[in-house]
Amino acid sequence: MERLGVVSTVVETAAATLATGHFVDMTGLDSAVAELCAAASALPQPYQRRAAQKLSRLAVDLSALAQALASQRAGAERAADAEARQRAAGAYPVDVTR
Repeated sequence: MERLGVVSTVVETAAATLATGHFVDMTGLDSAVAELCAAASALPQPYQRRAAQKLSRLAVDLSALAQALASQRAGAERAADAEARQRAAGAYPVDVTR
């Protein structure tokens, strides 16, 4: 379950990066987590409980990361909409001399 530590570190780093306002690319994270789950279920019974606990903590971190990504996406969309409105307004100058 060494890869679990790597994935956990990636998730923590991504969360910290998002918190500073930067974008992150999480491509491949879903397949890495799926592989971890498959590996955990293949462990001998005595080790499955500990792996499940670690995966549960990872799930909490992933949920928080998903929320942060959704917030970032919404903010970027709002900013793009505002910029588009400003460009549109600038395309039609108002004649204040009338």
